[in-house]
Amino acid sequence: MLRLTFQHRKVFPPLAESAGVDHTIELTTRLGDGIFQIRLPLTGNPLRYINAYLIEDEDGYTLVDRGWKADDVFAALHEALIRCGIALHDVRRLLITHAHFDHYGLAGTLRRAGLRELGLHRFDWAFARLLLSNPLAADRAADDWIARNGLRVEEPFDDTHQRLNELTEPTRLLEDGDRVGRLRAVWTPGHTPGHLCFVDVRSGKMLTGDHILDPITPHVGIWGERGENPLAAYVASLHKVAAIGATGALPAHGEPFADLERRCTELLAHETEREAQVLGALTRGPSDAASIARAIPWTRRQRTLAELAPAHQQFAVAETLAHLEAARERGLVTRDAHARPYAYALV
Repeated sequence: MLRLTFQHRKVFPPLAESAGVDHTIELTTRLGDGIFQIRLPLTGNPLRYINAYLIEDEDGYTLVDRGWKADDVFAALHEALIRCGIALHDVRRLLITHAHFDHYGLAGTLRRAGLRELGLHRFDWAFARLLLSNPLAADRAADDWIARNGLRVEEPFDDTHQRLNELTEPTRLLEDGDRVGRLRAVWTPGHTPGHLCFVDVRSGKMLTGDHILDPITPHVGIWGERGENPLAAYVASLHKVAAIGATGALPAHGEPFADLERRCTELLAHETEREAQVLGALTRGPSDAASIARAIPWTRRQRTLAELAPAHQQFAVAETLAHLEAARERGLVTRDAHARPYAYALV
């Protein structure tokens, strides 16, 4: 079943087709300091919209994130620009926080419409190429990986989300600290390997992408045998962002909020609590990731793994693996790679 995220999926309910603008969503908000919040529709998704941010600069406008590839998203963006009093050709550049399709999918459409510049971190460009070159193979590999860790989910391949994405080459590969007009790139790996936040040096606010959301906890999981430790990277990135001292957060989902350091502290506490739950499940003896996921609660509603949709069960196992591998790197647990499924044990 195709999810199209790192590491590497993101699940949404079936999509309703729509070419119009959802007028139940307040499309634009002027945030001051030359920043507009644009809420682009995520049709069929309970989150309802994703935030793009339009930022006035000396050489034109910068658009950060832009929704997935769909007619209703393009129509909503076009109407939002009109409400902001600008034309599409006034937008000089597109910046991508990360290459998940709800942030990156519309980029090709906008490049063909005449937008000149597209910026993305090199790690997420590599990720996008890997995933979109053969989505079916990537999906099957992820299913096999989760099965190897104790959970087999059998569902047919669904190309809906593939149709909402498009491989679009960036004109500039961004690195940590790069300046793009009034924005400074901050590399924040974890949710994806090349996730970027952007600090606005004029207002002091930070565009946080999916790295920091409120009240949602971003997904950090392991979806393959690549020797990665995304949870350690995510935790380090939270500390990095908290130390910057931004005056507020402009997230990709939900609404802007003022106390970014407070939210970083909450997310760090959540990861500490989850680690304790994962390690606590191992006190009963060696176990696989799926069995550990069955022993701990999920979502803010404290649901069991069995109560989650099949794809979300896979997410839970991937997140459990992120904690197990982070603990293994620190010498707290071992893994028996010869066992099927893989078995973890406390040291």
